[in-house]
Amino acid sequence: MSGRILITGDKHGTFLPLFNLAEKVELKDSDILIIAGDAGYVWNEDFSYGIETLQQIFPGTIAFIDGNHENHALLNGLEICQWSGGKAHQIGERVYHLMRGEIYSIYGNNFFTFGGARSIDKDRREEGISWWKEEEPSPEEIEYGQKQLVENYNQIDYVITHETPLFARECISRLKQIDGDYHLPTHLQEWYHFILGSQRFKKWYFGHMHVDQAITPKLRGVHADILPIDEENSIC
Repeated sequence: MSGRILITGDKHGTFLPLFNLAEKVELKDSDILIIAGDAGYVWNEDFSYGIETLQQIFPGTIAFIDGNHENHALLNGLEICQWSGGKAHQIGERVYHLMRGEIYSIYGNNFFTFGGARSIDKDRREEGISWWKEEEPSPEEIEYGQKQLVENYNQIDYVITHETPLFARECISRLKQIDGDYHLPTHLQEWYHFILGSQRFKKWYFGHMHVDQAITPKLRGVHADILPIDEENSIC
């Protein structure tokens, strides 16, 4: 069975975009929606109601990478399962957290995922309540991600990250006139230039910056748009 793969950006625990999608598009149980971080539906111990609501709105599978605004301690405390060939945390019957550096095979396409980012507002948040230090990838996670990319270089179709490669963020910062010291890691930029050399690689999607914007033909920010994978036209 094959269905659509949809991609969107940061939802921060809101349901309205999915309600709008369900009103405009005939959704099927074979559809898969990927959220590029800051899904925000697993925020405290009582997350089951929100997950149940998600599953009522969207009949298919929802898979999200983690962003910086997640309860990382809660996510990392969940039992690890296998989903579509990679390690994941199962949040609900049809909701999965896609882990850092994993590769998932979905309808003939291989997705490399890598969540996490640094919060620039963490000084205004409370650790363990609204901010968790695990938001930033550890050296071990970065090393694992790099190993996966190198070993599967010619097998990856799409890359989904929360943070963006440095050059793209600088471009967005100029366009939006955003200032600030972000302490950006360099590994994503290195990975982007590395994977560009693969003939199989199709596109890299990122969230975090709250923009729906193509940076290059193979690099795109997603936020409010809900896009069929590798298409520039939103369906919602």
